[in-house]
Amino acid sequence: MFILTEAAKTEIQNRLELSDSAKFIRLQMRKSCFMKVKLTLENSIQENDSEIIKDDLHFIIDKGECHYFRDKKLDFIPDQTGFKQFEVI
Repeated sequence: MFILTEAAKTEIQNRLELSDSAKFIRLQMRKSCFMKVKLTLENSIQENDSEIIKDDLHFIIDKGECHYFRDKKLDFIPDQTGFKQFEVI
């Protein structure tokens, strides 16, 4: 489905450590920014979600958005202003 860069994996693991009980990582395309990804931590899977397991991390993506991630690389890129973002490249 997609490749996970080391920078993205490290940032996701750091966020999971701060979470009390979240088990799933939701990836959602930001509608206002091309190829930017909103990442949230959740406790359950919704009916229209696909689950993808990479490096023991459980990702969930709405089935209608899976095509955005196919054959892409999920990367974490902090910008110079301190804003942290995930992108599919």
